[in-house]
Amino acid sequence: MKQNRRQFLKQTLAVSTAAATGALGFPAIVKAQRAPIIVRLGDVTPTDNPEFIAHQFFAKRIAEATKGEYEVKLFPNSVLGGHTQMNEQVRNGTLEMAKSGQGFPTTYDKRLGIFSLPYLYTSRAKIYAALDGRLGEAYAKVSEQYGLINLGFYDAGIRSVYNSKGSFKTPEEMAAMKLKLRVQPDQIMIATFNLMGAQSTPLEFAEVYNALQQGVVDGAENSVTWYISMKHIEAAKYFVNTQHLFGVDPIFASAKWFNAQPANIQKIFRDVMRESIANQRKIWVEAEMADYGRATKMGAIITDADIPAFQRKVKPIWEQNKTNLSGLYEIVEATQ
Repeated sequence: MKQNRRQFLKQTLAVSTAAATGALGFPAIVKAQRAPIIVRLGDVTPTDNPEFIAHQFFAKRIAEATKGEYEVKLFPNSVLGGHTQMNEQVRNGTLEMAKSGQGFPTTYDKRLGIFSLPYLYTSRAKIYAALDGRLGEAYAKVSEQYGLINLGFYDAGIRSVYNSKGSFKTPEEMAAMKLKLRVQPDQIMIATFNLMGAQSTPLEFAEVYNALQQGVVDGAENSVTWYISMKHIEAAKYFVNTQHLFGVDPIFASAKWFNAQPANIQKIFRDVMRESIANQRKIWVEAEMADYGRATKMGAIITDADIPAFQRKVKPIWEQNKTNLSGLYEIVEATQ
């Protein structure tokens, strides 16, 4: 019995050793696959918005380009907070990436409000050239001083005014309505609408729907696509094409996180974001064109403002902010 037991143990050991060394024809060692490095990207946008679709494209391409080493997880609908909170998280290194509204970074540096100048450029082609060229590069150098690596800008649409009270055509008619308008917490935007005769009311974007429903504000200003996707159309049916601003949304990565990544990974993130931006701009323009028709079918009353009259009305904003925007303002002047 003892002999049989010793033989059984030897045979068992031999089989175990053979399996471990691959002698039985199986893989010798199955290497454990390392879990991907998680990169969180926060936003306020709902999931039916073209910007979220662009985020999905970005996440997919990062996984492909890094062969699964990095995984981008998306957090839409303000689940990580509003733009102010997420920008702070990115600065502190507790959040890897976030998309910001254009007016929010001005709390760090007034120069980052350059894109809030009313009637900045006359066409999408010109604003894209500025964003992807000297102006975008200068903006990125400023934002990096505050721990925000700018990877580029999404197209957030041509912004106009919508409200619950009625239509208007001229700045004088708008002023007579004494509208309380939600604006981003940006001094240029606040001054612009105060000059138009409205009462500027800074609010986080996620708060606007309830503010409209409760009468805290009479309206807001944004593109027709955001007007629909954030359901503001339900409380403010008058949409007036003032087209006062071209919306751009900067994409920030945390400098603390980004600079700690290998150089090849940094390059991949920059390259893939450029792909994502090109994709986003295409689908945004298509959506924006279609959304004017959608808004009308949903009950919006869309009218055109006297744009030259509004341009004349807000022109003093440029001179008033020339000093605050020093360095970037001169690039705008040179590229008009």
